[in-house]
Parts: sequence; C-alpha cells; structure tokens
Amino acid sequence: MSAIKPEYEAVYEAQNSFRYLAHGADSSLVRWHYHNEYELHLIQTTHGNAFIGDYVGPFTPGSVFLCGPYLPHNWVSLGDFQTGIRDRVINFSDERIQALIQVLPEMKSLQTMLADSRYGIEFSKEASARVVDEFASVAGLKGPARVLSFLNIMSELAQTQDYWPLSSRSFEEESDSLMEGRVNTVVSYIIHNCTRELSLEEVAGVLGLAPTFFSRWFKKATGYRYIDFLTRLRISRACEHLEVTDRPITDICFDAGFANVANFNRHFLKIKGMTPRQYRESIEIRGRTMQKVVLHR
Repeated sequence: MSAIKPEYEAVYEAQNSFRYLAHGADSSLVRWHYHNEYELHLIQTTHGNAFIGDYVGPFTPGSVFLCGPYLPHNWVSLGDFQTGIRDRVINFSDERIQALIQVLPEMKSLQTMLADSRYGIEFSKEASARVVDEFASVAGLKGPARVLSFLNIMSELAQTQDYWPLSSRSFEEESDSLMEGRVNTVVSYIIHNCTRELSLEEVAGVLGLAPTFFSRWFKKATGYRYIDFLTRLRISRACEHLEVTDRPITDICFDAGFANVANFNRHFLKIKGMTPRQYRESIEIRGRTMQKVVLHR
C-alpha cells in the first residue's frame, strides 16, 4: 500500500466547524489518500488492516484512530463485509483548532495528542470505548450541541493519553502540490460562480478535462458528485441569507442559484432536515433565547 502514491482528498464544509460522515466498506472514500485536515476515525463494523503512513496493522470494531494532516491512510476490510455503516469519520482543520486554543486556553491540553497524530495514533480499547457512543451521536446533533459533543470526544481522548504512535515518520512535506492546486482551483471557481447556472462542461473546462473524466476525478477528490457539491454549496449560501436577512425565501432561492422553489425546498429539506421557513424560525427562536439570557444576567 505505501508504495502506491496516495490521492489528495478535498475536505469542504461551509456551514460547520468540522466534517462528519459515515460510510460503508464499499464507499468510494475507502482508498489510499490524504488531506490537509486531521481525521478522527471510528471503525464500527468489520475487521481488517489499517494502512497509516508506513504502518500496517489490524483493526476491529470499536477501533479509534487519529491521523494528522497530510498523513496517508486507508482501512481495508477483510472477509466479513457488511452492509450499512463501517466507518464514522470527523475531519477538522488545524487552523480552527489553533484559533480555538487562542480564545480558550484550556484547549491547550489537546496539543500533545494533535502533535503525536502527525504519525498516526491508535487509542486503546478502553479509551476508545469511552467515546464510541458519543461519536455515533454526533450525526444527529446540530448547532452548539454538535460542537460540544466533538470537543467532549477530543477532551476525553486527550485526557486518557492511552494511545500509541503508528507510522515511523511524518508525511507533511510529501504532499502532491499539483493535485492540491488543481482541486483548489476548481473548488474556488465553483464557489465564486455557484449562484448562476454552472454546467459540468464549463467547470470541467477550467482544468481542460472532458466532462466524463472530470466527473469521476471530482468525486474521487472531494467525495461528492459535482452536482451534489454544487447543491450543498448553494444551500449553504441560502442559509447565510436566511440567518442574517429578512428577505423573502423565494428571492433567496433564486439568488442562491436554484431554478425553481420546489427544487430548492426539496434539496433544503434533504440536506438540513427542515424547510427553509423552519430553518429561519429556528434561528429566530435561538436569537430570542440568547437575548433573554443576556437580559437576565
């Protein structure tokens, strides 16, 4: 595995402090790859081999790993493939963690663990067992509760110091800058043009690639189909306007790049779990609640 060049994966999360995802053993994300972000990884089902840097070793249900930025990694199941969720993954950036440490000095307790993760670390079964339930619950949380749950997991793991290093070396200086540059170029183009009609052919042309080849390449690099990435980005833009303006939802729909309101509502409900109107109402309720807290201090 280590003789094969790892692929770069772009981790993009506009609306949240970190990316949470869950997938099966047959996901396209299961491959030898790296990214700029940390990865906290829980194996829920199956057993097999973990490939992290130049380390190869077994994993079993309940195994928890933390891989630092640029460190190549993959988990390959053996034998008993199961349907449903195999992996639960949290990706977070070093920039946001360092910014958090600046305003919350208590978070400095994470620094030793994060530094060790540049070589990849695996936590003991005892330490892993303490966070398995909360790790799984992150998927159903929103807002501050989601962030607090993530910090609880990180704090619990850091306090135990019950882990061991895996790779014999760090890979921070060995990233594929050309691949990263191509991904960043096309993602930046999509971000700056997402509110207008933006065809697959046009975006593929930015890199001089055929649409069919670009579509496969983009899915492998980002974990999303092009149209799904574009839709999520437009929903994120709509959420920003719903939060900070009182403009009509119909206007926000078209300004975000959607062609009709029905399509906008359907995608919004699928991604956010509520309608645009319910989302705006939840923001208003949160604002009134916070105002009451301030007034009663």
